Amino acid sequence: MEYQFIISGEIGVAFDWWTGQRGTTANQVKNFLDAHKDEDVHIAVCSPGGYVDAGLQIYQHIKNHGRVHCHIIGMTASAATFLTMGAKEVDMVDGSLMLIHNVSTQVLEWQMANKEQLDQIIAAFQKERKDLDTIDRVIASLYAKKNGKSVEDCMTKMTAANWLSPQDALDFGLIDHIVDDEDVKKKSNRLRTTFTNSIFKDFGLPSLPADTTDGLSAVVDQEGNPAEGFMQKATAWMQKRFPKLFADESINPMTKKVLACLCALLGVQDFEVNDGKITITEEDADKVEGQLDKLGKDLKAAKDAEKAAKDAQAELQTKLDKALQDVNDRDTQIANLKKAAGAEDEVPAGEKVDKGAGEITAQSMLNEIKDL
Repeated sequence: MEYQFIISGEIGVAFDWWTGQRGTTANQVKNFLDAHKDEDVHIAVCSPGGYVDAGLQIYQHIKNHGRVHCHIIGMTASAATFLTMGAKEVDMVDGSLMLIHNVSTQVLEWQMANKEQLDQIIAAFQKERKDLDTIDRVIASLYAKKNGKSVEDCMTKMTAANWLSPQDALDFGLIDHIVDDEDVKKKSNRLRTTFTNSIFKDFGLPSLPADTTDGLSAVVDQEGNPAEGFMQKATAWMQKRFPKLFADESINPMTKKVLACLCALLGVQDFEVNDGKITITEEDADKVEGQLDKLGKDLKAAKDAEKAAKDAQAELQTKLDKALQDVNDRDTQIANLKKAAGAEDEVPAGEKVDKGAGEITAQSMLNEIKDL
């Protein structure tokens, strides 16, 4: 199968600086589809998901095109699944995995609060919960349009948040058929762990275990039931890697995980924890400063490279515009010469002239050599 476009990385992000991976934006998909109007196109999807709004936009672009065939490969989850529901046809490579789940939002409250302030925080959270329920129902309705089931049935499946095998997805009506191709399956297995292993590597965490003999990832066991998840394995690794941090019970478990990832990212050894307060050594502080400086330089280098690419593109566009203008000017000159007296050769009586045959213009010459 030749894929003309691949939706990968984080949905809604052109480039993820944390993982070093390129993502997929709604504009990228729209530009591709606009360039292939009235054509059947094949899009591979292998993504952990991303922003809901970008996923909904891509869903609509795919649906509006009307002739998109989506092929789910590797580990595909969240927004990357419901955007495929707008396709004319959806299939899934044998050995791949698919995850649908409820949406979530970031919750951060680091403050002291009296009862009135708590009431305000609770009210804000209640509104946010209601908004999340609305978004869940909208996404569930997309699945329901595909499989013909009720929105409630789809929301129940989203709440369960289990990885679905190709047969599970087929039974639930989220795909039209399963593709059993060994070459495609091997590519799928490699892509399946790309985003997870690269993220873990950036945070100094261990990679996922190798695939099992039946071709399924260690995320599920041989019966297809959820096995010990990689986040549990990662947490166990964190506890061993940062014993001082995880030994203090006064620190929130989620905070511990975030700080452990920060330690790994910045290259420090461990945090000293005293009476719930976290400190780092002077040596580690120097490492943090050095790492931040490196990240700043990397960011600047990336921005400089982006600017250089844009400048080069603008320069090429200017040259192209000038070349096209020169072509038009020469065509105008040729046309004027044809109209001038004596421009046409005399033809012996009784002979016909094919005025279109052999006619050469600057535009025709450009068309002949442009691909060279």
